[in-house]
Amino acid sequence: MGDIRELNKLALVTGATGGIGLSFARHLAAEGYDLVITGRNSHKLAETNHDLRESNPGINIEAFVADLSVATDISSLVKYIQGLARVDMLVNCAGYGERSLFNDEQEHEILDMLSVHITATVQLVHAVLPLMMKQHGGAIITVSSLAAFVPAPGASIYSSSKAFLNTFMESLHMELHQYGIRVQSLCPGPTHTDFHKGIDMAQSMSGIDVWMEPEEVVEISLRALEKDEVICIPGGVNKMLKNLASVLPRKPYYILAEKMARKFRGEDKAGDAALSGKPA
Repeated sequence: MGDIRELNKLALVTGATGGIGLSFARHLAAEGYDLVITGRNSHKLAETNHDLRESNPGINIEAFVADLSVATDISSLVKYIQGLARVDMLVNCAGYGERSLFNDEQEHEILDMLSVHITATVQLVHAVLPLMMKQHGGAIITVSSLAAFVPAPGASIYSSSKAFLNTFMESLHMELHQYGIRVQSLCPGPTHTDFHKGIDMAQSMSGIDVWMEPEEVVEISLRALEKDEVICIPGGVNKMLKNLASVLPRKPYYILAEKMARKFRGEDKAGDAALSGKPA
């Protein structure tokens, strides 16, 4: 399998060409992990591979081009994993946002998002588990979202798919801790990545600074993993928003969420179109 050595710690990171995925790849490379990095854009993936090699000459990296909305690409990646000697960490970072109302979305757009967020995650976790169970150790981090706790108009599939990931990861934790496998669902709020490009969240939150840097999110995630924290919500403001959404009666919550979502979108269809779709 290329130049991946059997005795080194190995991490597989999806969505590794930008944002939180790239930060995970950089952090793990600096810690001495060999890497398998995936992305759907071959050019960006090659650039990421080159940059990581330049910064970390002591590690080995494999770049695997895969569009996780495509079933055959997921299957190819699963077969690749099954051929590895070991996997010490799986970080599921591939994902993208939703900026339109459900009735305005095409069926293929809905199914693509479900494939990237849910189907690919489930299949990749299933693929690495035999290796981790044989090793009696490993870690699985799946990037969920604060949106799993705060559903809103314009994020029906996104929020729902992230809620699924939280439940999936919690269930896996209960099944796998006896094998020494740590599991985490990482639920970041607004983070300075291309994911949120063009969104003035700070203004919509009445001046409260809710933004975090991807490097900060990754550091919090890995510290929480060491403490066996299964649901990780980085940032005090994000924890507050999650708790508020949990205790607020649903009718007032629906009114508030709809108001915020309308402000978020600005009822600007042109803006919605510019913000929708998959990242590069």
